[in-house]
Amino acid sequence: MKRTTLKDLSKMLNLSTSTISRALNDHPDISIETKNKVREAANLFKYSTNLHAKHFRNQNSELIALIVPEINMFYYPKLIQGITEKIENAGYSLFIFLSNESFEREKEIIQHCQKWAVEGVLISLSKETSTLDHLKVLDESEIQYVLLDKILENDKAQSVVIDNHDASYKAVKFLVENGHQSILGIFGDPNLSITSERIKGFSKAISDFGERIIHSTKIAMNSCENLESELTKHLFSDARYTAIFTMTDDHLSHTLFTLNKQGIQVPDDISIISISDGIYPYLMYPQVCFIKDSGLRMGQMAAQTLLNKLDGRSIDDAHRITLSTELIVLDSVKMIK
Repeated sequence: MKRTTLKDLSKMLNLSTSTISRALNDHPDISIETKNKVREAANLFKYSTNLHAKHFRNQNSELIALIVPEINMFYYPKLIQGITEKIENAGYSLFIFLSNESFEREKEIIQHCQKWAVEGVLISLSKETSTLDHLKVLDESEIQYVLLDKILENDKAQSVVIDNHDASYKAVKFLVENGHQSILGIFGDPNLSITSERIKGFSKAISDFGERIIHSTKIAMNSCENLESELTKHLFSDARYTAIFTMTDDHLSHTLFTLNKQGIQVPDDISIISISDGIYPYLMYPQVCFIKDSGLRMGQMAAQTLLNKLDGRSIDDAHRITLSTELIVLDSVKMIK
C-alpha cells in the first residue's frame, strides 16, 4: 500500500492541497466542518505528515532509524559503528532508538518512524517481541526494513544474523579437543531465538562428542542478576566442571567476577570460552579464548542490505543472511591430558 500524500487527499475530497494542509494544521481560516472532514479522511487512509518534505520540500527524507533493545559496553558500540559508516557514506542520517527490551516501546518507535517518513529501519528485536505484526505499518508505507542480531526464529523478514548454532558448537568442540569432559554452559533468556540457537549448537556438540564427555549442564537465565548465586551452586557441586562456555560478553564478565570472588583460577582450576565481539576477552588476564561474533561486520552487512533494498537491489536471494564466526585461541583454556 503506497503512502497517502496531500495530493491523494486533495483528489479524494476535491479540495486544494493548501486547504488540506491548513486543515491538518488547525488553521483558523478553515471551517470546523472542513477540518473534521479532512482529519477523518487522513485517519482513514493513514496519512501522516512527512516532516522532511514539510520542512525541506524534498521527496526523500534520507533518514534511517536503528532500533536496539539496549546499548551495553560490549557488542552494540561496534554494531552502531558499522551501521553508521555505511549509512553516512551513502548520504543518509541515522537515528538511534532504544526499546529498553519493551515490545510496547518498540511499537511506539515503529509508529514514529512511519510518521517521520524515514526511508529505512534496522531493528534488533526486544526480548518481549513475539510477533512482527507491528511492522505491517512499515510495509503499508513502503518503508524498507531489515532485522539484525535478535530476530524471531521462524519469521520471513529480511534479516542478518550470525551462525549462532555453529558458534556454540565450535566452542564445545574446542573444549573437548583440549580434553575437557565436564562442561557447564551459561545462556541467556531461553525464549529468544539467539539463545535457542546457541543452546541447540551446544547440545548438538555434546551429543556428537558424547563418548568423550562425562557430564554437561546448561544454565539459562532471563538476566545476569542471579547468575552469581546459580553459578556458585554448580561450581561446588559433585560435577566438578573443568570448563565453562558463556554465550555473550555479559555472561562472561559475570562469570569471571564469580570465579574471582570464589578464588577459582583461570585456567589452572577451570577453563573458559565465550562468544564475543572480541574486545572484552583481550582486556582480561588471562586473555579469554572466544568465538568471534563481530558487531562491526554485523552492522556493516545489515546496513548494506538495507541500502540495497532502498536501491531496489537484493544482496542475497535468501531472506536470512547468516554470517560465519571464527575461533580465537588465547590463554583461558587448559589442555587436560
